[in-house]
Amino acid sequence: MRVYLSVDLEGCNGIVHSSQTQPGEPGYPRAVELMHQEANAVIEGALAAGAKSILVNDAHFDMRNLKPELLHQSAELISGWQKPFSMVSGINDGVDAAIFVGYHSKAGTARGVLSHTYRSQIFLDVKLDGVSVGETGLNAALAGHFNIPIAMIAGDDAVCAEAQELLGKISCVPVKQSISRYSAVFKPVKQVLDKLRSESCEALKNRNNWTLFKPKSPSTLNLVMFDPVMADGAELLPFVKRVADREVQIVHEDYSQLFKMMLAIGAIAASRRDPYFS
Repeated sequence: MRVYLSVDLEGCNGIVHSSQTQPGEPGYPRAVELMHQEANAVIEGALAAGAKSILVNDAHFDMRNLKPELLHQSAELISGWQKPFSMVSGINDGVDAAIFVGYHSKAGTARGVLSHTYRSQIFLDVKLDGVSVGETGLNAALAGHFNIPIAMIAGDDAVCAEAQELLGKISCVPVKQSISRYSAVFKPVKQVLDKLRSESCEALKNRNNWTLFKPKSPSTLNLVMFDPVMADGAELLPFVKRVADREVQIVHEDYSQLFKMMLAIGAIAASRRDPYFS
């Protein structure tokens, strides 16, 4: 069994503020320690379940947070940016099941810690075939496009609720209880790590609960921007249709191409931000 981990940071226990999420900020070094601990606990659970190979993709910020010398030595690490599928690069590299660690809820979630969808200052909302989705849904759909099921998700209770509403019966470990965007109840660290270890082992053993979330073909992505000027730039791309002041739409038979277009539009929209009004 070859297991894939996409590891984000905002959804880890102990993380509650943006000052913990970027290099150079005072809380970042400690946050990265917690990120390694949760990733390693899941890796240990996967090994206990019989995994023979584990591929970890660093999925946060500039994607150079996880250190190979601090990560469990049974795992390979994909690090750095630019990567073709961003948070889920490597998902099509012959893996059998995927686990999302440190995940957070979608943009606009009322009580989700550090909730956003890919680019926090670009996308107000992302809709897949008319359904509002976050990184969990977008990434699970790409996994499903490549016929890779999701075995487990770990993050705050808000992303667990979001995942189970969208994906149905799926193993989910809430590592903290969200109160608001910048506050949460943290669970004891040892308790969380033990739970991640045991639940990932159990989830990988129980293939009947793996969830294959296949996107439609063709699929439609609607991207709602913070500023109309961002949509001005996005609609210059082929196959991108302006459908509202802040909203563009893409339709394609191949979801992986839709996914890449979303990443490209995010980059273009970021270039259109007016620094005087940000």
